[in-house]
Amino acid sequence: MIPTARGPFVSKVKENVALCRDHFRLLLGVSAFPPSGPGQFVQVACRDVHAADAADTEIEWPAEGRLDVSDPPLHGPQAMLRRPFSLAGRRDTPDGVELDIIHRVVGIGTEWLSHLTPGDEVSVLGPLGNRFDFPSPDSTALLVGGGVGIPPMLYLAEKLAGRKVVAFAGALTRELLPLKMIEEPSGDPAQPTLCIAEFARHGIPSVITTDDGSAGIRGFVTQALEHYLDQAGFGFGGWGLGDEKNALFPIRNPTPFTPHPITIYTCGPEPMMKRVAQLAASRGIECQVAVERAMACGMGTCQSCCIRVMKSNPQQPPLVGRDWCYRLACTDGPVFRGADLLW
Repeated sequence: MIPTARGPFVSKVKENVALCRDHFRLLLGVSAFPPSGPGQFVQVACRDVHAADAADTEIEWPAEGRLDVSDPPLHGPQAMLRRPFSLAGRRDTPDGVELDIIHRVVGIGTEWLSHLTPGDEVSVLGPLGNRFDFPSPDSTALLVGGGVGIPPMLYLAEKLAGRKVVAFAGALTRELLPLKMIEEPSGDPAQPTLCIAEFARHGIPSVITTDDGSAGIRGFVTQALEHYLDQAGFGFGGWGLGDEKNALFPIRNPTPFTPHPITIYTCGPEPMMKRVAQLAASRGIECQVAVERAMACGMGTCQSCCIRVMKSNPQQPPLVGRDWCYRLACTDGPVFRGADLLW
């Protein structure tokens, strides 16, 4: 029976593969999992599943004497709180559901995840949050992911296979690009090609950028997006750097034409997402943003993932009389309209 509501599920590791220097692709198998979609996330317990579910115990510390540190919880630091991860993919098979999670080792919890081996058990809570709205049939979807914001773009690409889609992937350096390059971009590096295996399998061309130029274009992924939008007729000016002499890919003799509909989807570092939303707003393009926030619970209890958004009616609560309010990334999001976010 397929569960219809979120909840904790015990999964088993099927694969845990290093993708680059710090990123891993964790493939989890679970007998059943509620319906999910691109943009949603799960909260993962980054510790032994049985220890995570164990009841709290009291530790006696005599007034005169040393603390007995033989209790396992005191042997070293542990990830007591679950960690949020965007779903990078899902497959429903005759044997159950497979979930893809891509994570970067940055602390105790993700370090624990990196050492998991096939057969290990992992507690997963989800699916949580809302989903991306799919574009209209005549629209081109632009998927813009940076660093650990790339995973939800992979899930979205899986669902948009066969439609008009272009992906943009950015990283600090090639060693931190959690994707498989199947060919080096040739010719104009800003021209989308089938250079990334994870997108190419769905027939989706991609553009790669790295800050140091070790793969694809040297620069920011937002610059590649801006260049593409200019070429597509959504404004002109190359990379929009304000100085034509510094434009990496200046447009020569542009010919205006009526652009086709575009919907932009993005996830990644906040400065990157803010710039993507600005580019979309300045060109009148729909933009959906999957925000990144620290989440302790993922279910609206801890109130730790507040984000400011515009209100459609200032006279409606909360904060009556103001044109903005706070929302929670975990329950109201993580997907918001770019035009509604107050960065």
